[in-house]
Parts: sequence; structure tokens; C-alpha cells
Amino acid sequence: MIVVTVIAASFMTLSAFTAKTKKSNSVDAYQIVLVTKNTAGSNTEWTWTVTNPNPGNGSNGTLRDVSHWDVSLPSQAEDALIGAEYSFDGVNWQNSSIVIERDFSIRLCTLVDVLKFDAGTSGTAPTYYKAIFNADFTLNPFATSWIKNGGGQQGCNLYYYTGMGTRLD
Repeated sequence: MIVVTVIAASFMTLSAFTAKTKKSNSVDAYQIVLVTKNTAGSNTEWTWTVTNPNPGNGSNGTLRDVSHWDVSLPSQAEDALIGAEYSFDGVNWQNSSIVIERDFSIRLCTLVDVLKFDAGTSGTAPTYYKAIFNADFTLNPFATSWIKNGGGQQGCNLYYYTGMGTRLD
């Protein structure tokens, strides 16, 4: 009886977790895509896009524009991070802060330290995000990130994306 209770409690806990998690292949969820993972000299550059497939005011299945994107990094990746940038066209890049700390604007969503890309989306146009490391990492298809938008029911949500796994050297 105890085993059944523990299994049922675990299932309910997992169900509660996954119900709050957005999947990036749904029209009612932002899409996060790893565009490239390139070697540039002795560094590795990872570039993603975040896209809003259904922009609107947040009602009837629409999504508000993204305010910013927060990613959690493995500790080895935090130590190897040497640059972060964002772009609205994939050509012209702006430097982004490379501070890893709590983002208190999503304090109700997570208490982990994150790399905050403080640039969002506008309409259906993708926003590009780049992180540059002085090391290489495996792919992790279940890296965690949070998207913050205009507020309301869609204030911030957990998203899985393909990010850094374990260090390769």
C-alpha cells in the first residue's frame, strides 16, 4: 500500500510539473531552436532563435511578445562563458550582459541562477541569441530556460531547449 501511494504521489507530482511546462512545437508556445553550434578558433558559439508563432494580447491562444529569455547553464558552462549577444536579424549583433544570477522578475517561476538575454521578440520575427564559450559541450535536448513576457497568466514559463550538456575536454 505504501509503494502504491508513493508511486501515485510521484505521478501526480510529475503531472503537475509537466502541465506547467510549455512544449516548443505547439502553436500556443514560443519556439526555441538551436540554429548553429560553431567552432570559432578555440571557442564554441551556440546560436538559438526564439519565435512567437501566434502573437497577440495573450488571450484566445495568442502569446504576448517575449520580454526576455533566461537560460540556466551547467556549472562548467557558466565557468567557460566568455560572451553573450543578441540580434533581431541574425546579422547585426548587440552585446548582452554575461552575468549569471537570479532574475527576480521570474522569482515565482524559478530560484536558479540564469544567463538573462535582455532582448525580446516582436510579432512573428525571430530573435537570435548567441552564447560564446572557451570550451565545447555535448548537446542537451532538455536544457531549461524561462521566457518572460508581458505578464498576466503568461508571465513566465519553463521551456526545454537544446543547450549545453557535459564538457567535452
